[in-house]
Amino acid sequence: MEDSQKPRIGLDRLIGPRSVAVVGASEDVDKFGGRVIHYLMKHGYAGRLIPINPNRATIRGLPAYPAVSAAPEAPDVAILAVPAAQLETQVADCAAAGVGGCIVITGKLAEAGPEGAALEEKIVATARSAGMRILGPNCLGILNPVERAMLSSSLALDGGPFGAGGIGMVSQSGALMGTLFAFGSDHGARFSRCVSVGNQADVELVEVLEHLVADEATRSICLYVEGVKHPRRFHQALRDARAADKPVFIVKVGRSEAGVRAARSHTASLAGSYAAFEAICRDAGAVLMEDTGAMVLAADAAIRLPRLPRAGMGVAPIASSGGSTAVFADLMPGAGLRLAELSAETRAVLGGFMPESHVALPLDTGSFHSGQNEAAMETCIRAFMADPDVGAVAFPMTTQPFMAQRAAVLPALCREGRKPLIYVMSAGSIGDAARERLREADFPYYDRVSDALAVLRALEAEAAGRARRMRPDVVRPSFAPPPQPSPASQERESSLPCKRSAAGEGWGGGPNHLTEHETKSLLSTYGIPVTRERLAHTIADALAAARDIGFPVVLKGVSRAVVHKSDLGLVRLDIRDEAALRDAYRAIEAAVDRHAPGTLDGVLVQEMARGEVEAFLGATHDAGFGPMVLAGIGGVLVEALHDVRMAPAPITADDARALFKSLKLAPLLHGLRGRPPADLDAAVEALVRLSWLAADLGPRLVELDVNPLILRRVGEGAIAVDARATLA
Repeated sequence: MEDSQKPRIGLDRLIGPRSVAVVGASEDVDKFGGRVIHYLMKHGYAGRLIPINPNRATIRGLPAYPAVSAAPEAPDVAILAVPAAQLETQVADCAAAGVGGCIVITGKLAEAGPEGAALEEKIVATARSAGMRILGPNCLGILNPVERAMLSSSLALDGGPFGAGGIGMVSQSGALMGTLFAFGSDHGARFSRCVSVGNQADVELVEVLEHLVADEATRSICLYVEGVKHPRRFHQALRDARAADKPVFIVKVGRSEAGVRAARSHTASLAGSYAAFEAICRDAGAVLMEDTGAMVLAADAAIRLPRLPRAGMGVAPIASSGGSTAVFADLMPGAGLRLAELSAETRAVLGGFMPESHVALPLDTGSFHSGQNEAAMETCIRAFMADPDVGAVAFPMTTQPFMAQRAAVLPALCREGRKPLIYVMSAGSIGDAARERLREADFPYYDRVSDALAVLRALEAEAAGRARRMRPDVVRPSFAPPPQPSPASQERESSLPCKRSAAGEGWGGGPNHLTEHETKSLLSTYGIPVTRERLAHTIADALAAARDIGFPVVLKGVSRAVVHKSDLGLVRLDIRDEAALRDAYRAIEAAVDRHAPGTLDGVLVQEMARGEVEAFLGATHDAGFGPMVLAGIGGVLVEALHDVRMAPAPITADDARALFKSLKLAPLLHGLRGRPPADLDAAVEALVRLSWLAADLGPRLVELDVNPLILRRVGEGAIAVDARATLA
C-alpha cells in the first residue's frame, strides 16, 4: 500500500461508470468479451462503449481500438476478459492510459497457486501505483439495473428486461451472483446493484457493503461470504446497516471442514471462525441463513412485504386444504416458528363461519358452513391481521378452482393489515395464472414450503435484529476494573506460577496455563463469585483447610499436565470427615503418579457447592473479531451437548440474558418437573462481568472456562466451582 495513489474514481463510478472499455471485445457471444459488450448494449447501457480489439476496426457498429491507451478518452472502467498471460500487459496499459478501475474477469490467479498469486500481486501493485482500482480477479463483474450498467459476462443476462429495485448483493462467487440474480428475478425480486468481488485483491467485500449501506437505491442487502479480510470493519458495517434500517441477509460457507477447503480453493479466501462470525452477525442484527436462494427471497420480502411487528409472534396458516395447512404447521417448529394463540375476539369472528370444533390453527376454509367462500376467507384473514399474537399469515395454496382469483385479493389484505402474508404456490405450472396475478400486483410468492418457512424465519430474525437497534450502547459498569492493569495487578499477574506442562499442547501446552486456583483469583477481581478454597501441599494442610471451610469439602489435584481432572480421578466430592479426607488425598497423589508423575502442584480444598443447574461460561479472543464470551449448559457433558452461544465482548445484561434464553436446554433454567427455577439473574451478571474481563485483557486472554458455574435457586446466586485459563 506504500506506493498507492489516491484512487482516480470512487466505488460509485466503478459500479455505475460513465464510460466502459471492453478489452477482448468480440462479435462472438460465445466468448467472454463478446458477451460483455452484447449484454451492455442489450440492457440499454447509456454511457460510452469502447471496444478494444487489435484485429477489428469496428465491433457491433462501434469504433474499435487496438489498446485502451489508443482510445480517444480514458474510460471510467475497463473490463478485462483476456487470458492470464496477457493480463499484466493489459493492466499496465490501462494504468498508463488513466483508467479509473478494471473489472478483471480473468481467473486462475491467487486461487490457482503460487504462480497465479504472484501475477495477482503484480497487477494490483501496478494498479495501486496509478490510483486505479481492481475488482476481482476471478469475478463476474457488476450487475447494476439502476443505471443499466450490466458489466458482466454472466449468462443470467440472457433474460430480462430487468427493472431496478432495492436488493443490493455482494458475492465472492461470480457464478452464484448470476444464479441468484436470475432466480430472484424469476420470482419478481428486483435488484439495485450486485457486485462479484472474486479474489478481493483490491476492492473488498466489506468496502462494497459499506457502499451499499450508504446507497439510496439499496433497501436490503444479500451477502455470500467465504472469507472476511477485515473482520472488525465488517462488523461495524453490519452495525451501520442496522442503524440505517437496511436488513442484511448472509450465507457464510466454511462451517464444515469440506466447506473451508472449498472456499480456499475457490477464491483463495481463508474461512475464519464460524462461531465468532455467527456471534458478530447476531450482535449486529444481521440474519445468517443456510440457503442462498432463500436469502434472496428474504431480502425481497423485507422490501415488498410489511415488516414483522416484533420477534416472538406466532403464525396463522390458512388455506382451503387441510393437508397443506397441516403440513405447513408441522414443519414450523423445525424452522423455529410457532402457531399463534388466537384471541377471544379472533375466535369469535372465525366461529361465525365454521363449527366451534374447527376454530383452530391451522385453519381449513373447507370447514366453512357455506363452503369455499371468498368473503369469509377475507374476513378471517383480516381477523388474523388484527390479532395481537399473529405476526404473519401463511397461505399454502393447492390445486383448486379459482386459484388466480383468490390469489388476487391477498396483496390488498396484506398491505391493509400491515403484517407479512406468505403465499405458497405449490401446484406447479397449474398455478401460473395465480403467480401472474401476484406479479402484476408486485407481490412475492414462493413455490416451495421450505422457502416460505425460511423466509418467515429470516423475517423473525430480522425483527429481533431491528429491536437491537433500539438498545443503548454498552457502558462500562462500576464493577469492572480499568482496562490498563495497575502496577500492583501487573506484579500479581507476573507472580503467578507458570510451569511448563508435560502434556505438550492444549490447556497444558505452554508456560501461561493458569491453574484452577489462579484462574479463580482472576475471576474474583471482576466480582465473579468463586468457591471458598485453599491450596494444600500436605495432608495436615488439607485437614486444617477443611476445618476452616467446614465439611463437607471437595479435594482436587492441581496439575498443569491434566486437563480433565475428574476423568483421571483427581476430583473427590462430598468428603464429610477427616478420615475420608486422608483417603481422598492419598488417592489423588496416586492418580497423579500414574498419569503425570512429578506434576502435582498441590491439592485444592474447597467448599462443596450445590445448586439447580450447571452452567458454562467461557471467554476467548478471536484473531479476527476480538474478545468473545460464551454461555451454555455446562458440566461434564458440555462438549457432547454443544449447547453454547457466543457474543462479542463486552455485552449488556439484556444480551447476556438473550444468550441463555436461546440455548436449546434453556427450559432447565426455569425449572422442570417440579424443580425450582435457577437464578438466571446471577448467571447473567457473571457473564457480563466475564465479558469485561475478556474485553480488558484482549489478545492476552487466549481462553478461559468456567465449568461449571453452579446456579442456585432464584435469589440465591451462582458460584464458579471450576475454572481454567490460558494467557498469551
